[in-house]
Amino acid sequence: MPPRRKKPKAIPPIRRKCHASGRVLNVTTRYIKVPAQFEAKTKKNITDYEQIPGVVIENYSSHELAEEIHGQDSFTNTYTEDDFLRA
Repeated sequence: MPPRRKKPKAIPPIRRKCHASGRVLNVTTRYIKVPAQFEAKTKKNITDYEQIPGVVIENYSSHELAEEIHGQDSFTNTYTEDDFLRA
């Protein structure tokens, strides 16, 4: 049997200030930027992105607001089945 596939951690139902609108709303989308020099192999006790020093987390209340700032289709999966075929 193949090993279990790792799934991304779901966003808990939290209310934070939206980075785009500036209002406190439920978070649906997060932009997480981890520093380049961070090594996950040596940090076994870190269980959440908020515990990493130097990480930038931007919370958004909707996909539309997040895409306004980061660009069109930046938070949308645009892959097709043909993209995964090996040549």
